[in-house]
Amino acid sequence: MKMQTVSILALPLLALAACSGGGADKDGDGKISKEEVAKEAESIKFSPGEWENKVEIVDVKFDESKLPPEAKGMTGAIVKQMVGQVQTTKNCLTEEQAKKPGADFLAGAENDECTYKKFNLSGGKIDADIECKGKEAGQQGNIKLSGTFTGTTYDMQMDMVMQSPQTGSMTIKAKNSAKRIGECKA
Repeated sequence: MKMQTVSILALPLLALAACSGGGADKDGDGKISKEEVAKEAESIKFSPGEWENKVEIVDVKFDESKLPPEAKGMTGAIVKQMVGQVQTTKNCLTEEQAKKPGADFLAGAENDECTYKKFNLSGGKIDADIECKGKEAGQQGNIKLSGTFTGTTYDMQMDMVMQSPQTGSMTIKAKNSAKRIGECKA
């Protein structure tokens, strides 16, 4: 059960750890492509250099209704273990990447099974809604991002809902913040 929970959780967390007031749907077809998101992200001017990214798990909720009887009641320990966890990573953002951060820098969605329902950048704010399909049949997730950014920082709130026919749903609230901390190390 624990391994299954971790694999369901890994999809959105890995995608998010690396993410024009009218929105990214420039062609008006009702769908937002990765190309449209990348074009929207070009308006951001991040500073090249070493960036520190922190993701903190704020809250986790499980729907235990689909869990096998022997697993029910075990989610409390998992929640205790997850809430308050902070994952910190450091990345070098090159000059070229800073000029064109692309769809994945703020919003993640490297997974080809992710689609953008909404992606707006304007006035130093981000508002995104991303849906992803899991590797196993019936798994899906929804990620909502909202926050602020400058050339050297960003702060986002993330609300994620993952669903699986085998384990039910899990909701995670997290905070993601990043800042430029200096030049890239050689």
